[in-house]
Amino acid sequence: MKKILTAAVLTLALAGTAFALSDSEYLTLKKSNADFARADKNLTQVWKKVTGSMSGRSLKVIREEQREWIADGRDNDADYYMSMGYSRAEAYTMATNDRAEYLPKLAREIRNGK
Repeated sequence: MKKILTAAVLTLALAGTAFALSDSEYLTLKKSNADFARADKNLTQVWKKVTGSMSGRSLKVIREEQREWIADGRDNDADYYMSMGYSRAEAYTMATNDRAEYLPKLAREIRNGK
């Protein structure tokens, strides 16, 4: 019984990384799912808008934040939606839309030194 419990805990601990989106999966999803492609395009447009007026330290900070989101945050956000029953494509679309909505706020916080 102890081994089963340990295995279950380990499985849950690793679940957050079990659904990580690889670069090739990202490209496939972008090509095969119109909703995700629109969300990704919107995120790109928002990114260009918020970073267009940034420079120096602020730009460096937001770039690092975005890299971290792509590396881990995107998957964590999508995992949350998948745990609620959404499909992988829906989950990544929702996570991408959430990020596009959050980026302007993040940019303001960075500019204000928060």
